[in-house]
Amino acid sequence: MSSDLLHSAKISPTSEAETEEDKDIDVTDADLETVITEAEAEVPKYGELKTILQTPSPDGGSVAESFSGTDVDLSKSPFPVNNEFFEGFIHIMMRDLPNNTYDFDGEKEVLWEIQMQGKFKRDPKGPIYLAMELPQIEKYKVNAPIRLVIRACLQLMKTMGHKDVHMSFGGNGEVPHIGAPAFHSFDRVVVTPVGETPPQLGTHMEKKKSDIERRKKFFKTNMKIEVGATYTFSMKNRRFNPLLWKVVGVPIARQFTVSRFTEAVRLAVYEVLEENGKPVDDPQGKVTAMAKKKHTKRNTFIWIRMSRFRSKSK
Repeated sequence: MSSDLLHSAKISPTSEAETEEDKDIDVTDADLETVITEAEAEVPKYGELKTILQTPSPDGGSVAESFSGTDVDLSKSPFPVNNEFFEGFIHIMMRDLPNNTYDFDGEKEVLWEIQMQGKFKRDPKGPIYLAMELPQIEKYKVNAPIRLVIRACLQLMKTMGHKDVHMSFGGNGEVPHIGAPAFHSFDRVVVTPVGETPPQLGTHMEKKKSDIERRKKFFKTNMKIEVGATYTFSMKNRRFNPLLWKVVGVPIARQFTVSRFTEAVRLAVYEVLEENGKPVDDPQGKVTAMAKKKHTKRNTFIWIRMSRFRSKSK
């Protein structure tokens, strides 16, 4: 594959976090070969995946921003979520997890699915985002092979319909991440009015016409949070296999082993409170609001951290 194709990809972050120094990094065929070759490197075994969730507040109060949380056993999912913004449960299902019985409705390419269900306690104070991030506050150092992978991931998100991708290498109050408006990113969104029965977690949630319309015409929907209603979200992943610690099926890079870039990743849902150190405008309850500048202050109300854990050799 020619490196000219890599440079012709019209992918650029909406965040201002990319510096001129980062933009000057060149990507060559040798870098591509490095990524592909290392995809065949040794991968973790069962028991080497460590999963941590945000620790729920016992009284439903505020939960401080932190990378520390509660270790969980995925075989005992679902798990409680409770803070001053949202209360409910999160259910994590992985195809290759020992003793898994969920068949993902016959979709063999799906590697895992996360379902979240609960109630918002108040209107959002800022735009709500879903992001895959690195659990660190330091700026992530970028080299040519890493830039190749970032471009591939961004292109994949674009092809999946995410036209407004927010990316940052971190630093200056921001966590390294790639994200997008949460309600645009979820595969399924079910809003169950007070008094009615919501979908059961752990069962297949069929995608409906309303979900297709939401993804296609998201910024024209004027969706608003209904305080007191029960929200059920579902998102499926066909690219990142946590148990193998590998990403597959992405444009350009095709596949790569995540350990080359990080030992831990975190999926987070949060409301942006400040952009570039300044308070955001009140979204008036709308979930279509955006924050294109640096997310320098936020309220993370759901997060899942997965890390590659290796026992030391004797």
